[in-house]
Amino acid sequence: MPDALHAELSEYLDAYFAAWNKYDVPAMRALWDENEPGALYLAEECEPHIGWEAILGYWGVDRSKSERLLTWRDLHAVQAGADVASAFFHANWSTYIPGNRLYPRPFGGPVRISMTLRRKPEGWRAIQYVECPLASLVQLRQAHEDAVDPALHARLAAKGITY
Repeated sequence: MPDALHAELSEYLDAYFAAWNKYDVPAMRALWDENEPGALYLAEECEPHIGWEAILGYWGVDRSKSERLLTWRDLHAVQAGADVASAFFHANWSTYIPGNRLYPRPFGGPVRISMTLRRKPEGWRAIQYVECPLASLVQLRQAHEDAVDPALHARLAAKGITY
């Protein structure tokens, strides 16, 4: 069962993020259980959106001029009940907002995501989505580690230094 669940949720995530990357709100919405009045959507940059009016308000922002790319990896899926599953995975988001004074170039970052899904006759549908950003200290440390010149890594490796 876990292999089947992993395959089913992988297929779901591929479809969901394909819709998100095109910002196709009707396609995104179709992958949610609209009969769930307490649906929850929590993006890392804002307060939780609970219920369809709030979620659709968040999704209703015109993003037609911006570009986005959200990729996911490392799915951990758990069957929580006969018709409920929990999915945890890592993701990376990238975006470009033309004319943005604060971010005139593309920007993005890592995020962890937890989703709760319900099996419906038409397939898995989300009822809860929570983005869990890395702590700023972890992000800053990673940025500093990524900035190390490869020549230093080579010198350390030549000395047998591993980390």
